Amino acid sequence: MELQEKPNGLGFASEATLVEAFVQKLARGRSPWGKLELATEWDHKSGSVDVLGRTRQKSLIAFEAKLTEWKRAYMQAYRNAAYANKVLVLMPAATVHRALAEAAEFELRGIGLCSFDGREIRVLIEPKEQDELLRWVRERAHTHFNSLRHELASAATASRSKSPRCRKRVLQPAGL
Repeated sequence: MELQEKPNGLGFASEATLVEAFVQKLARGRSPWGKLELATEWDHKSGSVDVLGRTRQKSLIAFEAKLTEWKRAYMQAYRNAAYANKVLVLMPAATVHRALAEAAEFELRGIGLCSFDGREIRVLIEPKEQDELLRWVRERAHTHFNSLRHELASAATASRSKSPRCRKRVLQPAGL
């Protein structure tokens, strides 16, 4: 996705385009967290998270994205800390300074802060490992990622058995 400067000066037309570009960057496997399995707008019955990633070590990382409203993202990230191993607020590089001014608040709760300009992800405040408070939500997230893996493996097997000369390439989440 080519980033084009938007009239709002943020670099992204909407939160959705920020998330889309961020997910594309994460899917390439070149991020501060390495390769991640990814889910977007994952609904966990207590709410939803903009981006949920799972590392090779099975650690869950939740990202809440906002263009300008860092306090709302912070509160959503804090809620996600009940099940995710690490949580971060994601903001465009052009507005992240607003949240960075409240670094002590982020550090108090162990919530990370990162910026994205369409090309580079920068972690400005490192997230802390969170205690598991909602085990059932964490287990549900792992079940979700495991089912995606199973579906991809089944699709790959099916495409190979249909035509040995013409294999379809099945896109797998990063990290598999």
